[in-house]
Amino acid sequence: MKNFFLSILDVIFPCECVYCGDLILSSHYHLCQKCHTLLKELNDGCPVCSGIIIDGICSICGDRKFYPALNRALFSYENVSKAAIHSLKFGGIKHIYKIFIPYIQKQIEYINENIDIITSVPMNRKKMIKRGYNQSKLIAKEVGRQTGIEFCEILQENSGAKQQRNLNYDERFINVIDRYKTINNIKFKNKVVLIIDDVFTTGATINECSRKLILSGAAKIFSITLVRSDLKKLENI
Repeated sequence: MKNFFLSILDVIFPCECVYCGDLILSSHYHLCQKCHTLLKELNDGCPVCSGIIIDGICSICGDRKFYPALNRALFSYENVSKAAIHSLKFGGIKHIYKIFIPYIQKQIEYINENIDIITSVPMNRKKMIKRGYNQSKLIAKEVGRQTGIEFCEILQENSGAKQQRNLNYDERFINVIDRYKTINNIKFKNKVVLIIDDVFTTGATINECSRKLILSGAAKIFSITLVRSDLKKLENI
């Protein structure tokens, strides 16, 4: 009955591919098969953080403390992945997040560790009300459901923090200090934690979240981010 109902909706209200605009079935989550094949996984990043390598040195973790044991970014922020992320964050196209799930599961296999807790970078209440959902939380919960790893909210964003997207490189590192606090500490004490986030730019957000968790008793932190960008590509993400 559910599939029949969705078929009727596809006829009356067809979905559009967020990249090429072709009409597609809702089961394709707003990305047609042709455009899906254009998604190319990153294979040129730093082996520790997935950052861009410049003259043999990582532009992210090459000269500073990086708290996650490993960060894996799935794609570069361009073309199809750019359209998908922008639609997810600003277009209200909520279910497009499901296209990323198989890629995250693949990276969990690559990490090859017994992960105890999956969590996400939190979102403040004002932004949550405006957007209606935290895209990173949606993804983390679905990954937890499909892998059987427990999802738990163990981070919270403090109120009054300035948004990262309007800041330059140096300001992002200053702004993120003590931006987050840990909650439900008993859940992650001496545990291995995987953090999910959408965009990896300077690494400041993932690094600060990881620092807070380590200082509060987590045994080890891994992170997976959907896309890697640089400040020149960011626009308004």
